[in-house]
Amino acid sequence: MFTKTGLRRSNWFSTMPKAINRISLLCLVLSFAHASAAGYQSIDSIKQSARQFVETHTRANYGQQGDIEVGRLDSRLKLNQCQLPLEAYLPTGSRDLGRFTVGIRCNDERPWSIHVPVTVAVYQDVIVITKPLPRGTILEQENMRVMKYDMSQLPAGYVEDQQDAVGMELTRRLASDTPLTTNLIRKPKIIKRGQQVSIIARSGGMEVRMMGKALEHGAVGERIRVQNLRSKKKVEGTVTPSGDVRVDI
Repeated sequence: MFTKTGLRRSNWFSTMPKAINRISLLCLVLSFAHASAAGYQSIDSIKQSARQFVETHTRANYGQQGDIEVGRLDSRLKLNQCQLPLEAYLPTGSRDLGRFTVGIRCNDERPWSIHVPVTVAVYQDVIVITKPLPRGTILEQENMRVMKYDMSQLPAGYVEDQQDAVGMELTRRLASDTPLTTNLIRKPKIIKRGQQVSIIARSGGMEVRMMGKALEHGAVGERIRVQNLRSKKKVEGTVTPSGDVRVDI
């Protein structure tokens, strides 16, 4: 009996150091992991700094917050815990709509920086074409409608007011829902080269009309050359909405 009990006690004492070693090792690992985690900047704090910066910037520049999506960062990222507030900024030459990156940096004694991917969509009311239209169409209100468009997808010079496009001529064929831009429309040429026109000459308070011939096409407000049919003299004047050419002498 003594032998068996002694044997059991002997086995227990012989295995106890191994168990203690395992527990000590586990505690050491957990302690190290906790210390390491506490010493690194959390990914969530970096992403939150980027989001707050973009929200403020977008409201200030576009009058709305827009739809903001902060991209993923590598979960294995290990950056020292910053002892100062994180600083967010737009890298030089960076855009601020669509897909771009926001810089986040730490300026304490152990500085670091990282670029965070973000996507921002801000929507703007623009004028679009309601149906396919051929080149040369003179636009009327029924040809257009207002549509919200992601500004990051808009070309430069988009038209916001229908009245700016009514009466304008399309410079090329357009498909339905195409946003109107200033390079897609122009004033129609109401005077054709070779056409007979009235030349209105004004001097002081006097105004004289004479017949002339247009030497080039002209839209309202444009300056074109015309020839006096009687004197054969060539002068330059401004096309009026009535289709005359006004010359100041």
